[in-house]
Amino acid sequence: MRVGTAPITWGVCEIPGWGPQLPYSRVLDEMAAAGYAGTELGPEGYFPRDPDRLRDELDRRGLAMIAAFVPVNLRDPEAVDRSLAAVDDTARLLARLGAACIVLADDGDAARQQVAGRVQLTETHGLSASQWRTMAGALHQAADRAADLGIAVCVHPHGGTYIENPAEIRRLMESTDPSRIRLCLDTGHIAFGGGDPLALARKYAGRIGLVHLKDIALDRLRQGVAQGHGYTRMAQEGVFVELGTGSLDLKSIVGELDAAGYEGWLVVEQDRVVKPDDDTLGVARRNRRYLREALNL
Repeated sequence: MRVGTAPITWGVCEIPGWGPQLPYSRVLDEMAAAGYAGTELGPEGYFPRDPDRLRDELDRRGLAMIAAFVPVNLRDPEAVDRSLAAVDDTARLLARLGAACIVLADDGDAARQQVAGRVQLTETHGLSASQWRTMAGALHQAADRAADLGIAVCVHPHGGTYIENPAEIRRLMESTDPSRIRLCLDTGHIAFGGGDPLALARKYAGRIGLVHLKDIALDRLRQGVAQGHGYTRMAQEGVFVELGTGSLDLKSIVGELDAAGYEGWLVVEQDRVVKPDDDTLGVARRNRRYLREALNL
C-alpha cells in the first residue's frame, strides 16, 4: 500500500463558502515535506488543468497523481449527460497524468444534507427505485467510457448525499456490476453515515478500488445531530479529526485490507476548514507519523 493525501486536509473543498483556500504551491510543498507519495486532484480549477504544467509541478516534488473526486448527479435523468461529460473531462486529464482511478460521489442536495448522519431519516429520505436504476445505468456508462482511458470508477459514499447509510451502500453494490464499479472505502464518511468501515472492508474486500483513510469523533457527530446541524456545518466544525485521535479502529481496518491483499493507495484525508496561519504542515506530518508508528506504513 502506498500513502497519499488530498487537498481537503488543507481545507481545499468544492463546497461553496467552505473556507479559505491556500495556494496550491504551498499545499503541494507541504504534502511532499510531510512524506506523502501522491495527491488527489482537488476541486475543479484548484490545480492547473494543463496536464504538462501540472505534471511538472508534481514531478518536482516527487508526487504521483492518484485520483480525482467528482460530485455528480446521476439520479436525475435530465442531469446524467451533463454529469457524464464532467466525468469524461476529468478522466482524460487523469489519464494524461498517469492516474488509474476516478472517484464519483452523488452530489446530494440541501434536503439530504440537513438530515445527514441520521440513519432513521436518511433511510426514509432516499432514492426511488427508478432513481436507483437511473444511477446504476449512468455509473455503468461512466465506467465503460473511463475504461477506454485506462481509468477505473470508484464510488464514494459521502455524508449529505444519497449514498450515505449502510442500506444505500448495500443497494449500490447490489445494483452495479462488480467488474465495472468499485468502492472507494472512506472510513470517516462511512462512519458518519452510520456504517461500520471495518465490516465493509471485510465484506467488499474484492471491490475496493481506493481507500480514503479518515478518522471521526463520533461524540462530536452525535452532538451536532442533537443540535440540528447539517453535514456541512458538522464537517466545518471539526467532526473529522487527525488520525488516531478519533473513534475509529484504523489499525484493524488497515489490517483487514492488508489481509485481503489490497495493494492500492491509502489517501489520508481530514475534511476541515483551515485559517491562513494554521500549522497545516504540522497536521500533515502528525497524520503521516501515525501511519508509520501505529501501522508501520
